[in-house]
Amino acid sequence: MSILFTMVRTRQFDPNDALNTAVDVFAAKGYAETSMDDLVKATGVSRYGIYGTFGNKRELFEKALDVYADMMGRRAFQRLAKPGARFHHIEAIFADRVTDMCDRHENRGCLFVHTAMELAPKDDELRGVLKRFMTGTSKAFAAGLRSAQAAGEVREDLDVRAGGEQLTSTLFGLAVLGRSGFDRSALERIVETTLAAYRR
Repeated sequence: MSILFTMVRTRQFDPNDALNTAVDVFAAKGYAETSMDDLVKATGVSRYGIYGTFGNKRELFEKALDVYADMMGRRAFQRLAKPGARFHHIEAIFADRVTDMCDRHENRGCLFVHTAMELAPKDDELRGVLKRFMTGTSKAFAAGLRSAQAAGEVREDLDVRAGGEQLTSTLFGLAVLGRSGFDRSALERIVETTLAAYRR
């Protein structure tokens, strides 16, 4: 009876809240520097609860990457692939990104940047995950640019594929600059200068 009660009590936590907290920890410290003790302390969930719900550290990290993709605005990117996408939808993605970078606590990093620098060079699986996400992001931007171009909002001579790739590099470059101490006004200037080159 007491053992059963302990097991039930241990699992009484919100997995979504715990996973979101794990995203913050991994984003701030990176995969290698994040220990299970860090995750236990931050989430308030026991090791048993973490292993029983998410699996080991690597499995939890992979789930965190998927959640982070949603936090990065997966739905917003999906909107770019739909008919009627306009340039303001692209602008909104960058505005949200800058807000996310500046409104969260100072230790917040970018989970994809951490992963790209720390793990991707030596981990084929994670490199594949990042490549698929980056490629999808570029294609979404290209689709949005193509739609906005047809609506007369974007330069007629713009190579939308190259433009999508450049916007992707800018989006993730903002994370590096923000982490390096660039303030909100600087990030906003970078975004405005970049996007201005696309407008008709």
